[in-house]
Amino acid sequence: MQPANPPLEIYLLGAVDFGEVQQLQRRLVYEHGERGGATLLICEHPPTLSVGRTGSRAHIAPDDAALAGMGIRTYWVNRGGGCVLHLPGQLSGYFVTPLDAGGPPAMRHVDRLQDVLLGVLEEFELSKEARRSPDGVFLGAARAASIGVAVSRGIAYHGFTLNVGPYLDLFDVLVEPGPAGSPLRQTSMESRRQRPTQMSKVREALVRHTERVFQLDRHHLYTHHPRLRRKVLTHAYAPSPG
Repeated sequence: MQPANPPLEIYLLGAVDFGEVQQLQRRLVYEHGERGGATLLICEHPPTLSVGRTGSRAHIAPDDAALAGMGIRTYWVNRGGGCVLHLPGQLSGYFVTPLDAGGPPAMRHVDRLQDVLLGVLEEFELSKEARRSPDGVFLGAARAASIGVAVSRGIAYHGFTLNVGPYLDLFDVLVEPGPAGSPLRQTSMESRRQRPTQMSKVREALVRHTERVFQLDRHHLYTHHPRLRRKVLTHAYAPSPG
């Protein structure tokens, strides 16, 4: 009998500190190097800036004192892509899995993550205006999802953010160039749909499309990881639960 594929381990973590998830990812990279399989962490973060390999301090408008006054912490991380503002109302997905030995390069992994996000947007009637970008997915001229991946010991980690319904005005802290050199604009699913979007339904769609795209036929679902402390405090910018 053909052995079953390793399951997808899914952790729906709610609101967690960005730094703790980075520590957990490092542990998962080590574990998946020993046992294979895949892990998807889905969570939200309090206002946090992460700066990837193509990011720059010049892409962040406020100085350090102003960022501290806004309650925004900054992390420099080893992933592709530039600056990402993480917020309540935005889902962060961290997908940790071995890349196929001798198979497609890391950019194929990025393509698959884009396919996951496009599948979710199609379910919410947003596919007609969606288009791919090397660092995410755009709705019209504004970015709704970012993608940034790192690889260590043949294990891909980090992943994507998806703006479901965050407070968009906070994205003004970023001054990154966008397509054709114009300023990068951000949008959200709720802004485009002009109606509320339930987080639970988006999370469920992310799980299904991850299984579909990465051909994972079974999963284990958890709502907590023992290596994480429990939820962070609700932030002033957090939307109403949905």
